[in-house]
Parts: sequence; structure tokens; C-alpha cells
Amino acid sequence: MTAETTAHMKLSRRNAWQFAAKWSKITNEKQFAQSFWTDFFRSVIGIDDLLGTGIDFEYPIKNVTTGTTNFIDVLWKNVVLVEHKSAGKNLDIAEKQARDYMVSLPSVHRPPVLFISDFARLRIIDVLLNQTIQFDITELPKHLDQLDAVFGKYSKKATEQETTADEKAATLMSELYVEFEANNYEGHSVSILLIRLLFLMFADDTRMLKKGVFTDLLDASNEDGSGLGGTLQELFQVLDTPKEKRPQKLPAVLEDFPYMNGGLFAETIPVFSFTTPMRKALLRAAAYDWSTISPAIFGAMFQTIKSKEERRALGEHYTSITNILKVIRPLFLDDYMERLRKVWDDRNGLRKLRADLGSKRYLDPAAGSGNFLVVTYQRLRQLEHKIIARLIELEGKATTGLDGKELQIGLDGTGTIGLSVTLEQFNAIEFNEWSSQIAGVAMYLTDHQLNLQLDELTGSAPAIFPLTHSANVVQGNALRTDWAEVCPIDDDTIIMGNPPFYGSTWLSTEQKLDQEHVWGDTKSSGILDYVASWYLVAARHMEGTKARAAFVSTNSITQGQQPPVIWGQLYAHDMRIDFAHRTFAWRNEGGKNAAVHCVIVGFSANAKPTFRPLWSYQAVNSEPELVMVRTINAYLLDAAEVLIRSRSTPLQDGVQQITNGCKPVDGGFLSKIPEEEAQKIRDSDPIAAKYLHPVVGSEEFINSIPRYGLWLVGADPTDLIKSPVLKARVEAVQQMRLASTKADTVKSANRPSEWQQALRQPTTDYLAVPAVSSYDRAYVPIGYMTVDVIANNLLSLIPSASMFTFGVLTSRVFNIWAMAVSGRMKSDPRISNEITYNNFPFAVGIPEEAHAKVEKAANSVLAARGAFPTTSLAVLYSRTAMPPALRQAHDALDKAVLNAYGLKSNASDIGILEMLFTEYASITNGLLAEAPVKPKRAAQSV
Repeated sequence: MTAETTAHMKLSRRNAWQFAAKWSKITNEKQFAQSFWTDFFRSVIGIDDLLGTGIDFEYPIKNVTTGTTNFIDVLWKNVVLVEHKSAGKNLDIAEKQARDYMVSLPSVHRPPVLFISDFARLRIIDVLLNQTIQFDITELPKHLDQLDAVFGKYSKKATEQETTADEKAATLMSELYVEFEANNYEGHSVSILLIRLLFLMFADDTRMLKKGVFTDLLDASNEDGSGLGGTLQELFQVLDTPKEKRPQKLPAVLEDFPYMNGGLFAETIPVFSFTTPMRKALLRAAAYDWSTISPAIFGAMFQTIKSKEERRALGEHYTSITNILKVIRPLFLDDYMERLRKVWDDRNGLRKLRADLGSKRYLDPAAGSGNFLVVTYQRLRQLEHKIIARLIELEGKATTGLDGKELQIGLDGTGTIGLSVTLEQFNAIEFNEWSSQIAGVAMYLTDHQLNLQLDELTGSAPAIFPLTHSANVVQGNALRTDWAEVCPIDDDTIIMGNPPFYGSTWLSTEQKLDQEHVWGDTKSSGILDYVASWYLVAARHMEGTKARAAFVSTNSITQGQQPPVIWGQLYAHDMRIDFAHRTFAWRNEGGKNAAVHCVIVGFSANAKPTFRPLWSYQAVNSEPELVMVRTINAYLLDAAEVLIRSRSTPLQDGVQQITNGCKPVDGGFLSKIPEEEAQKIRDSDPIAAKYLHPVVGSEEFINSIPRYGLWLVGADPTDLIKSPVLKARVEAVQQMRLASTKADTVKSANRPSEWQQALRQPTTDYLAVPAVSSYDRAYVPIGYMTVDVIANNLLSLIPSASMFTFGVLTSRVFNIWAMAVSGRMKSDPRISNEITYNNFPFAVGIPEEAHAKVEKAANSVLAARGAFPTTSLAVLYSRTAMPPALRQAHDALDKAVLNAYGLKSNASDIGILEMLFTEYASITNGLLAEAPVKPKRAAQSV
């Protein structure tokens, strides 16, 4: 359960009526129970993603009352337990069964509420308050308040409990780290020490060690910390030495520690001289109950003990469990779960599925603190546990191995006790040493937690020590490392992760060299986000195999100029998109949320099914909506697989040309004059005053911000000498340009009275198109400007633009196109001449009547705006403040433009985009989307 899910939970009375009507006559538990509760949680409670929320069907437990293995019909840990029976069954017996199940759960997972149902009736039991209500399912809509109390109060509490423990644990480790820093301990050795201490504190509280043995060792140390470093060093050597090879006489405090192996204690590090504050910080951390932490969340929160500057330098954005599930479910987990559903009563099918769980290898080439590995390992092991429990139930055996024979758990000798899913299937590459160490130990912690769950379920679990299996976590630069040396990449490989989030302008020198190393001489690769390199490296390894990959990425890789560069290469390696999540707002499990808008892209060279899953979001913070589509292109659209490349001229003949406004490069002396300063010039210098003109860029145009500039093209040279204002400002421009390091700027110092790009100002009235709009607007706000208004380079211009051009560009059709293909500033579209406008397929060659309707409707839009002459376009085009008359005018314009394209007025956004991409593909006929050439890679560094 996540806070994000809780926030989007919404009960619907109308849906409750529909649910009651649909299910009141169903009687068969086995056939329809899961469908009943799936429908209940989705339609009545408003939870779309049951798995991501933590709602589990057929949850296996060892019944403490009977000693048998049983399955809870539905379990939402810490929120609700459901027991479902066929119609007419005794609900009292079902309630007793549910209470047995509840007490059989670990105390940290016990829900405070029980639901008992037989389709016709629903009994709700608040165990904590000792309150029970029961009603017929047909009366469900009358009891939404009771449901709201359950899913509002308890689900929120469960969320808080889930994260509070990890926040406290991370804070304790942070305080310990600060004490080491204060004593000038840093670097590799401190990383190793803190990881070992973390592991030992967890082991002390989770039955890996004799209870409290590590805490006792710390308590026995001197209060001033003297000698503690030496004792820990001796302990590490003991833990890395088999008992038969240890010295005959060991200090008593060390005798109870087992041989651990696993490499965790193999490296020799310096002895740390503990101070009193260092010892106290360690004792505070050791006193905490480490059995309660989630390795995935805790690992993410470990970022809090590193400096903010270091976190930013590495571009780390720790992925939430919710977002990890968005990746791994369509990548492989949903297929496994569907197979389990189909073979639930088939012993051979269950054995085959169980064996298959161990056949895949998983690689995260940007592992961070190991979240993807941890969550994937958890889900696969829990799936295997469920299979084991079901086989026990079907065959009546204590434990069932892969071959169907009974196993004596703990006597296997391999440490796997017949488990199919093992740590050795998991591989990772991580640049940062500290994070890679966290990832490795997080997998050990997760493995032990899962073994404890298996022990609770079956009464047996693998031997704890020595550690004979581990995940393969390699510390290194993933863009310089051969992935195949870390993890063989073939038909059984799955690649996943969350590479660093950095745009091309934020890359360090080393990261730019990484990009060049990966992309070689690929044209325009310098504009790519850093994450794009992981796509190409993955594609090179996956080509010719059935391997699959999926990455969380910045949404800018699916917009503007990046898709043609990225997918030009990925298409050359036979990659196509298997599934995708369109833009959504980032949520992570660390101490702070990173302000990033993301996408998820799954891809492979595999043959594609008829329909592929594509998730969309009405707003970046809303819940995902799934649509099954035939094609997902590079822009994450269900449309033709075309690549919109930069063009210097419009796509079609007869379309009006667009250009940028004038770039001043003047230090603001000529181009950035506020209204108050302009008035002072008018009052004090009449010569300069006659050269004052309004100046507009995107911000001034949209927000009606008054700004002025001195436009001196063709000015009388005498005026430049006589006017004190002009003389001083022109001289300042000259000095600014001469001091520049750019050759073009220095060259333009010989004409200091002009803006650097003065020739772009049109000699007629023009249509102004802002360089940046907003994702929250239904239309791109454009408008006509008179020739005396100077446009700077943040505004695009169409001189003498026709009313038809204005009508099309200010329509819903163009806005949808701009949102799809433009680059982004966060989620706001950047309206590019070369990408957005010049590639837009205008409706040309249409009947005169359709053309006239667009012009008439466009005039109506201008008239509706004219009723509010002092109101900015930002306000007029706000979704909440848009005047009804303007909205109606735009509705009429949209209808006219859609008609010009041959579409109905109720056409969907996807339908409009499909049409536009089809038109684009038809016009270009493949000539603009030339076959990509695999780039020559930069020489391999040694």
C-alpha cells in the first residue's frame, strides 16, 4: 500500500449499486470469488492497481490452530482479510476460519478488519473495536460510510506504519555516518564498515544470530569507545573464518558468532578508533528493531546519509515500489501470475511453472540501492511460496521439491532446499560504490526475510550460514562495462531499471564522454538525455535474442528531436515497443520526491501480440488508464511507426513559412527595458524615445507583460551621438560583445546599435507563436501582432499569416500534435519551428467551403478574445478561467478544423493523432524517415 494509492482511492455510490445488481444472484464460490472481489476493490472502492496496492489473492499461511497449510481468499496486509463462501453457507463458521487465519499471520501483518461474504451477504468485523455489521449485498450503497471508515482510516495507518520504521532506521544510520565524518573517517572503508554493521544489526533481530549477541558485544565495550574498533575488526575476521580454522582461544563475546562466508567480511579494512559519541550512535542504532525494515524502502532512504551535492551529481532518483511494479508486471510478473491462475489445480502445471521461475536471469544495469532486484526477488519468491503451499495442499506432503518428491528441508546441503528462485539469478551494475554495497546487502536481508516467511509457511527453511548464494552486484560504469560479462544475455534474460535522469545540458564532462562512447558518430546524439544510452546498449546486447527490457526514463526521450535519434538506432537493432506508460509524475521511496516527469518503455526484438498494453494519465498525478493497442511508436502513441525529424521548411507546398524572432545578444541594454524605465527615457530623451518599441517573447506575449526595447535598425547616426541614452547603451553593448568568448558575438560588436539577429523582424503584421506553452492548456495561445512590436528569439513568427493558418494553429488538432511531438520543459511543450510546425500535416487541398468555415470560426475566436482586451492569454486560456464565449468559439473552430481533416467533432485525442501520423506517413512516404545506419562506436577505453 502506498500513500499515492491511498490518495486516489474513491468510493462510488453509483458503482456500488451496479456492483450489487451484478453480483446479488451469483452463488458459485470457486468460479467467481476472485472476480467478485476484484470488481469490488476496483469499481466500489476505486483501486485500479490491486497488486501495486498490496491486495493479494490466495495468500498462503500455516494455520496455527490446525497445523495445515491454508489460503486466505483475499489479504490486504494491515487493512483487511477476506473469507468468501458459496451462497447460503454459515457465515459464523467462515468468521471463525477468518479469525484463525488472522492469528496465524505475523503480528506486523494482521489486519484490523475482517470481511465475510457469500455473494448475497457481507459481514464487516472491526476486530480492534469489537464491532460487527452485516447487510445484504443489495444494500451495499447504503453502507459506503462504513467502507470509507475501513479503507480511509486503516489503509492510511498501514501506509504510515510501512514507512515509519524505514525512516527511523535510515535516520539512525545517518546519525552514525555523521559521527564518522566528524572524526575524518570517509570513503571506501567507512562504506564497508557501515554495511557490515547494518547486516549484523539486522541479523541480531531476525534469528540469523543468537538473539542479542551483537548488541551484547557492543554493550560490553568501554564507554569511551576505546578498543571497540579492534573488537569489531576481530569479529569480522571470525565471521569470515570457518569454525574449524579459528584460534583455539577466542574472547567469550566472539564464541557464539557463526561462519558467514559470502564475501561480506572478507576484505580487511583499517581499525577505527571509536569516540564516545561514535559508540553512543552505534548503540542507539543497535537498540532499534531491525526486523521491521523493508530492504527496498530502507535502501532508498539510505540516500539521506549522503550529501545533497553528491546525490545530485550522480542523478539518483530512487524508484518507488509502485513504479517498480509498473515495470516488472507487464515485463514478466503478470504472465507468471496468469499462468498460476490457470494451473492452480494442476500439479504438473504447478511444478512446471515453479521450475520456470528459476530459468530467467535478471539484470539491472543502473541498480542504485537495489530496489528493482529486491522487489523482483520478493515477488518471485512469494510466487514460489504460493506454489509450494498449493502443492502441499494438493499432495498432502510437508514439502514438495522441483521433481515432485518430498524433501527434507535443511538437509539438502546446497542451501537452496529445492527452491527454484535463487539469488544467483540476479545481477546488477552500479556506478556508486556505496549504493552497490547497499544493493548487495539488501538482497541478503531480503533473502533472509523470505526464508523466515517460508519457515512460517512450511515449518522449514534453508540453512542460514554459511552464505553460499549471492546476487552478482558489480561496481562500475554501465556505459563502459560489457553487460554480457556481468550477466549472459540470451533468450532467458530480462533487463530492467531506472537509469540516471539527466538532460544533455546537465551532463558532466565524463558523462558526455560516456555518451560519445555509446553513440559514436550518430548524428544529433549530443541532444540526448543520459538515459538514452542505456536503451542503445541494451538493444545491442538483445539483438537476435528473445531478451526483454524495460526502463523508467525521463519523458523527454519520447518528445521532440530525441525519438528519431534513439529509435533510428533501436529500429536498426530490430527493437520494437512491447508496452509503455505515458508521462506521469515521479514518486519515490526516499526522504524527498524528485520533481521529474517520467515514462516507462518496455521493448524487445520479439514478435508482438495483436494488442499491446499502453497506460495513459489524464493528468501527470492521476491514476493510469490501460488501453490495449496494436502499435506503440517512439512517441508512445498508438499510431504509425514514423520518426518526426527536424525540417527547415514546412512539410507541404503552400504552407506559410515560420521563423524565429530576433536574438538580441546585447546584455539587455537594448532589449530589456521595463515600463518604468521606458517612461523615464520618454521624459528625459526625446531622441531615444522615438526608437522605443514594445518587445515580446513567449512570457510577455502570453502574460501581457509590458516590456520595451530600442530598435535602431536604420537609425540616423547623428541620433546615436546626440542622445545620451542611445550613446551610453550602444557603447555598453559594444563592450559586452567584445568581452564575449563566442566568435559570432565578438564579430557583431562592429554593429553595436543593432540586435545581433535584427533582420528577422518582419516588415508586416505577423502571427506570434510562443516557444513554450503549458500542458494544462487546451490550446496553444497564439495571436496577431502589429509590425511595430519587436519579437525576440523566444517567439516564432509567421509574417502575413492567413486566418486559416491562425485557425488551424489555435485548434485542438494542433495542440494535440504539439503535445505529442514537441520537446518539453518538464511537461510543458516547447513549440519548435523545425519539429512541431514544419512537420505538421496541414489540411491542404480541401474544399473552399471547409476552408471558409475554418476562417469564419477563427474570426469568432478573435472576437471572443476582444471582449476582454486587458486580460492576458494566460488567463483567457486557463482551464478554470476561460470565458464561456471563448470556449464556445473554440468548440466551433475545433469542429470546423476536424471537419477539414475528415474527422467527426467527437474524435478522441488518440484518433486525431492516429490521423495526423497517418497523414505524415503518407506525405513523406518514407522519404524523410530514411533507414538508420548503425553508428561506428568510439574506441573502447582501456
